[in-house]
Parts: sequence; C-alpha cells; structure tokens
Amino acid sequence: MLRFLFVACTLLSVSVVNGQGDFFGGIQANTDFFVRDTSIGAANTPHYDNLKSGSNIWFDLNYANNPLQLDAGIRLDFFLNSNLHNPGTPYTALGLGRIYVRKRFKDLEIMAGHFYDQIGTGIIFRAYEDRFLGIDNAVLGGHIKYNLFDKVDIRAFAGVQKNRLQLYNPVIQGFAIESEFKIGENIQLLPGAGMVNRTMDQTSMDFVVGAIESYDTTQRFVPKYNSYAASVYNTLNVGKVSWYIEGAYKSTEAIPDFVGQLINKPGNVVFTTLTYATKGFGITGQFKRTDHFVFRTSPNEILLNGMISYIPPTTRQNSLRLLSRYNAASQQLEELTYSVDVTLNPAENHVVNLNYADVRDFDNELLFREGYGDWEWRINKKFRLELGFQYLVYNQLFYEGESYNGISSITAYTPFAELVWKINRKHALRMEVQQQTNDGDYGSWVYGLLEYSIAPWFSIAVSDMYNYKPNLGRVSDDLHYYSVLAAFSKEQFRFSAGFVRQVAGVVCTGGICRFEPAFNGVRLSLNTTF
Repeated sequence: MLRFLFVACTLLSVSVVNGQGDFFGGIQANTDFFVRDTSIGAANTPHYDNLKSGSNIWFDLNYANNPLQLDAGIRLDFFLNSNLHNPGTPYTALGLGRIYVRKRFKDLEIMAGHFYDQIGTGIIFRAYEDRFLGIDNAVLGGHIKYNLFDKVDIRAFAGVQKNRLQLYNPVIQGFAIESEFKIGENIQLLPGAGMVNRTMDQTSMDFVVGAIESYDTTQRFVPKYNSYAASVYNTLNVGKVSWYIEGAYKSTEAIPDFVGQLINKPGNVVFTTLTYATKGFGITGQFKRTDHFVFRTSPNEILLNGMISYIPPTTRQNSLRLLSRYNAASQQLEELTYSVDVTLNPAENHVVNLNYADVRDFDNELLFREGYGDWEWRINKKFRLELGFQYLVYNQLFYEGESYNGISSITAYTPFAELVWKINRKHALRMEVQQQTNDGDYGSWVYGLLEYSIAPWFSIAVSDMYNYKPNLGRVSDDLHYYSVLAAFSKEQFRFSAGFVRQVAGVVCTGGICRFEPAFNGVRLSLNTTF
C-alpha cells in the first residue's frame, strides 16, 4: 500500500506540474451555541455550564485527472468541543479524516487509503459515513476492483477501521463478486456473494478474556481471534416485478447479549424485498429475520462504535417532526419484521401512499408497529395539499430502557397536514400542522411550522412543538419547543442560522439510532463547494 501511495503521489505531482486534471472540494461547518435552560433539561453538562459552544468542520480537497485515470482526495476534520459523537461529553481533536489515491488501468482499479464500500445491503460489511449521526467507519487500507468479461466485478480489500481520528487495531479483510445475466429480454439476474474476516488484536482479546474469566465456570468459553461472515444475494427482475433476497451467516464468536454479558454464538440474517410497479400502482413488501448477528471490530465495542455490519431497516423512514419521534432501530440479536408499502395514483394529480410495518422478537412480543397513510392532491399549479395519519406502537422499555407512569409500550395517533402555496415563480409558502395523542413518554403534542421561501436563495421558517397534555410522570409542566431558522443560498454557497429549542429523544437515520439530550441555543451551518 505504501509503495502504491508513493507511485500514485508521484503521478499526481507530475500531472499537477503539467497542468493536467482538476481540483474540487468543499467545506462543511456546524457550530452550536448552548444556552442553559433547566426547564427542558438543557443544563448540568460541560457545554451548558462551562464551554458554551462546539463546532464540527470538514474540509475536502479532491483531484481528478481523467486522461491518467487517476484521482485522489484528502479531508481534514476539526472537532472543537464537539458533542457530535457523544452528546454529553465534549470532544476536541483535529487531524486527517480521510486520504486516498485511486488509479484505473482499463479493467483494474486500485485504491489505497481510506475507502467506503459495502457488500450486498451491508449485512456483512458496510464502510460508510453519516455525519448527522457522527458515523465514519471508513477502512484505511487497500482496495482492488477488477472487471472480468464486462459481466463480473470482483472486489477485495484489507485494512483497519477508523475510530474518529484514530484507528481500531483489529484487521478486516474481505472480498465480493457480483455479476449480471440476462435471460431473454424480460429476465435479468444480478447475483453476488461476499466474505469478510475480522482478526482481533491482542489487547482486544485480553479484554474479552478478562470479562469471560469473571463469569461463573458454567458460562465460560474459549474466545476466538478470528470471526468470519459470508453472504449470498441476488436481484431477479422479471418485467414489472423485482425480487431481492440476501442470506448472511457469521461464525461463532463472543458477542454481548441483551444485558451486555458475552456469549458464544453464531449469527444469521435473512432479508428480502419484493416489488411490483405499473402505471398508477406500486407495491413493495419486505421481510427480515435477524438472529444474533453482531459483527464489530471487537466484542468490546458498543452503540455506534466499531460497526462492521449494517442491518438494513424495513420500517418507514419518516421525516415529519412528530411522526419521526419514534423509530425502530435495527436489532442485532433478535428481530422478526415485515412491512408493506403501497403507492396509488387513483386520478390525475392525486397520489396515495400506504404503509404497514410490524417488528417482533422471537417470543412474538410486539416491539414496534406502524400504520401510515397520506393523500397528496395537486389542486392546481399554485396549491398542493397533503393529508395523512400515523398509528404507532413503540416499546419504549425495549428500545430505550425507559418507561413512565408504568407505560412501557407507547401507542400514538398522529394526524397531519401540509399545504404548499406557490405564490409566483420565486415565492412560496409552506405550512405544516401535526397533532399527536400519546399517553406515555412526554405525553401529547401539537406541532406547527410556517416556511416562506424566495427561490433560489432565501428561506425562513418558524415552528413550535407544544407539549399541551404532558405526562406528569416525566415532565412537570406543559412546554413549548420553538425554533426560528433562516437559510441563504447562492450558487455553491449555503448558510443557515437559527435559534432551536429541542426536546430530548432518539434520532434515527436508516435504522441506526442514537439518543440526543435536550438542546437549547443557536445553530449555525455553512456549506460550500468549489
């Protein structure tokens, strides 16, 4: 890898000197100013009591030379009193977040440095970045891709995973092979398979051995340095029908159980999606069964740390404020889930979306259920109306380890409406109204938002989330959580600023969730590309 980096950097230097290639990149910066507010619990942390501010900055610089089939990139990360990775603990570090060099030789592609990739849906391996959740599990190492006969792609990689601006010590190696076949004009097969090996370092193994030796003799076992995971997957397209299925297996190794004690278990996942689409109608069904599929850099890592695998969600990803308060995080130990999505176009300018999802454990205990429906009506060129309703059951005790007033499983009903008025070609007004009836957690809510935009450069939004019927087992009074946000955009530049008062809760993206404490203060954001 070091030799390749040296050769690639030499080629890069020569091409730059000769005036070949293009540079491009960007800056993303987020800064929070914390204003203490004991009424909502925004207090008694280092940020509110002492530090008062925190920032996260990413600076990307990339280079591409198409004649040489060479590209490279570097990213500098700045975390200054950051609350991104652990909201209750400030983190300060500055350094190299990513560096890579990639060279293509006709059918061969070689890459050294930090790389992102996934096998199948990511069940056995997914290296990706989600800055919103503080996830960046890129692998530092070598990555090779070879195209065989224009129909078969073969990938192999080896390296160690990032740990913020440091590295985890266990070694990760893997490969994948994917292909494409056509049978006649209407049948297409996209098969694939992959395998990943993780080898623990001695320090990680010593922690595992120390934990096991503290157990009763009947619960002890001999841990393994190496763990292996393999998956086989395929997409079948037949006319208007598409069927994806993936099966994954992981070898026996030490993994934490529900209470954090290490057990010696293998793991497996079955995931499938079936879709049918035609004019005016579409339906998608998903099913997933997960059995003790915990795959990390070592059994010592928890929460979002050291994740090698990614278990795809089957539940709906909601974006509206009250509808997204409760999400079903993908489970690694036991999960049996299915969902159905239906899209209808009953008439011109009318769209109906329906969804049902159900999540249970292996004892058939209900963990999550959602029934959702919305109707969008494009009244004319100026007005668009959306009406909808969500019914939700959320086992808060299971997902968060919390319950209030003896209510461990929340049942919530949330109607909502959105109206968009295009005043003219540049000016628009958007209104949202949501109401949630909820006997558990914080109680019942009402939410309203008004946003005015002048395309393409300015927008301002005001909102309020009011806990009008509070659960007195958790809060002492009804409270308003209001926000004022403004954004300015010009070409590749975007700046936003606002005052935000936010309730504590679990935030999820793509089935990956984390808890965020209450926030009160000013938020600034800057994004620019060049």
